[in-house]
Amino acid sequence: MRIEVNNIEELNKVSSFIGNKFNPNTCIILDGPMGAGKTTFTKNLLKNYGTTALITSPTFTIMNQYFLNEIKINHIDAYRLTFEEDSQMYLEEMINSFNIVEWSQNLDINYEMYFEVIKIKIEIVDEEKRIFYIEGVN
Repeated sequence: MRIEVNNIEELNKVSSFIGNKFNPNTCIILDGPMGAGKTTFTKNLLKNYGTTALITSPTFTIMNQYFLNEIKINHIDAYRLTFEEDSQMYLEEMINSFNIVEWSQNLDINYEMYFEVIKIKIEIVDEEKRIFYIEGVN
């Protein structure tokens, strides 16, 4: 699925497409270059599902956790991790949670083995415009 987003106000087109996938043991893998809007998308998604918490970038903390009703949400930015680091610790936190992972290739996790995976690739067109390519949502 390809969704064109012309400005930040149109992010709802992508968030609403995720629809009924907001469940434990779901993992959204966000792929895109630095500045593509991965955290901005995450803020929009979680806000649309009723999170009232202040959503911040996990760039320095690596993982932020939020709760929505009974669902634990992990927002992970693995940019500073290396493949050799102990990914087991992150995997244990991710089980039975809704997960959003930026720079997922830096963790040694076979995501498909443990989660229903939604892959979202963000392509930068210009300062405002992005194209979202989504796989794994039926």
